[in-house]
Amino acid sequence: MRRDLGWPVWTAGCMAAAGVLLAGFVAAQARGHRPLLDPRVLRTPVIRGGLTMVFVFNAAVPSFTLLVMHYLQTGGGLRPIAAAVVSAPFAATAILGARVAPWFAGRYRAGALAGAALSLAVVMGTLALLVTTAAPLWTWLPILAVGGGMFGIFTASVFGIILATVPESAAGSVSGLLSTAQQLGGTVGITLAGLCYFAVPALPATAFGHTLIYETATFFAAAILALTIRTSPGSTPAPPCPAEAVSRSPAIQPRSAARSS
Repeated sequence: MRRDLGWPVWTAGCMAAAGVLLAGFVAAQARGHRPLLDPRVLRTPVIRGGLTMVFVFNAAVPSFTLLVMHYLQTGGGLRPIAAAVVSAPFAATAILGARVAPWFAGRYRAGALAGAALSLAVVMGTLALLVTTAAPLWTWLPILAVGGGMFGIFTASVFGIILATVPESAAGSVSGLLSTAQQLGGTVGITLAGLCYFAVPALPATAFGHTLIYETATFFAAAILALTIRTSPGSTPAPPCPAEAVSRSPAIQPRSAARSS
């Protein structure tokens, strides 16, 4: 967190080189007969919406876990081990959430994603209230536990729900794009949340409160996107890749289809 060190020159060079490499990659994929990432999968609304949702959701999670540890040590005066103990409920219940995620995904599909993201928005809003009112840290524990469980449900089910809408021949392309959206969202989110924390000089509690407002809005946006994916009339399988047209993956199928089979 040494912002006072500034940006080294090589950082700008890496960012410029990344832009050039990305442009070259897109041009090569557009000209290739068997592209690594088939551009036609992006024509499907559910895929575009899913990528956007994954990007937005992950613009909140890594930034929260980073800045909550920073605040607990700078604003809360805790040692690193003590700060880790306070934040441990989030990590512990994330494991439990991942365990029950298949049940929620099979029963509620994208509704499970919307519910998890909305619950995380409520968690962040509640933490913002606790921070700004100087509530004792023990009151954070049940709130963090709920947030971790919702994070586990969302993260463990989102890829499967989206990939179930594409043919098997396109699953590799979509899986790679989802992972990329996940990583990019985390990177952008840390930047935006860091700006919320440090842009305006303030006491640590106030600065962290600004960050939690950002987290609340971001998770709420992810919940809205999840509802859009569930109700979109364009939520149909992506067009097959050139090699072959394969049937829809049976991993998650509507009940009506299961009964008819």
